[in-house]
Amino acid sequence: MAPSVSRVQWKITALGLVAMAAGAVLGRPQPAGVLVGAGLVLASLSLYAVLFDAVLRSRRLHLALGLTFVKLAAFLALSWWAMSRGAGALDPLGVAAGITCLPLAALWEALKARGN
Repeated sequence: MAPSVSRVQWKITALGLVAMAAGAVLGRPQPAGVLVGAGLVLASLSLYAVLFDAVLRSRRLHLALGLTFVKLAAFLALSWWAMSRGAGALDPLGVAAGITCLPLAALWEALKARGN
């Protein structure tokens, strides 16, 4: 079985929901932070998949490279805004837990594709 981006996306969603439930039960990390972190990496992965497909189909490497930098700047700005709202700021631990869903989902998919 070959690795699949869509299966990684489903795994990110599942891991994010588990982390949100654990945060709701334990009180930390806050589920809102986990939701934002998992949402950021899910959106990032989806955008990279679209850009990769666009490069393969149209062979416009410069456009894809430029859009990648625009995506990076937008995500950095969004992350900065979300984390710097003062007393209403998101829980950094929750955001980090949500972001961690991407490498865990990728590892899970790689092991499954390998047959382990």
